[in-house]
Amino acid sequence: MTSNVKGYTTTRPFSGFQIPIPLQSQAIRRYCEERGLTFNHHVVENISPDSFLVLERVIAEADRYKGIAMCSIGMLPASRQYRSSLLARCFASGTKVHFLFEQFVLASEADIEALNELLVLTNLAENQSSRVGDLRRALAAT
Repeated sequence: MTSNVKGYTTTRPFSGFQIPIPLQSQAIRRYCEERGLTFNHHVVENISPDSFLVLERVIAEADRYKGIAMCSIGMLPASRQYRSSLLARCFASGTKVHFLFEQFVLASEADIEALNELLVLTNLAENQSSRVGDLRRALAAT
């Protein structure tokens, strides 16, 4: 099997960003080139909130690829159980999952827990940042 990597993109906002599909695809392609991986085009997730039908399909076909690449862990389902289940299926077929922004590669089931902890910390940081902004606006209004 070659070092084929399937790109996964979305039009929905994630991790505080809403990045156009061509830019996501270009970032994944560059990531693959820099690592000697073969970029195997990208797929685009449905726009419906909380829909992961396309990701489900890519994972169902994961045995065709050495990896799946996406911009951020923020593109994964919010449900820890669902997310962990999807990622575990990747490992069952020997597929790594690459997250460009976080520079994180899941290569084993043990990495799922590290990813889940990283997501908890990311969400805490985002919530705290939002709270600080709210506090600043409230103080400025007084």
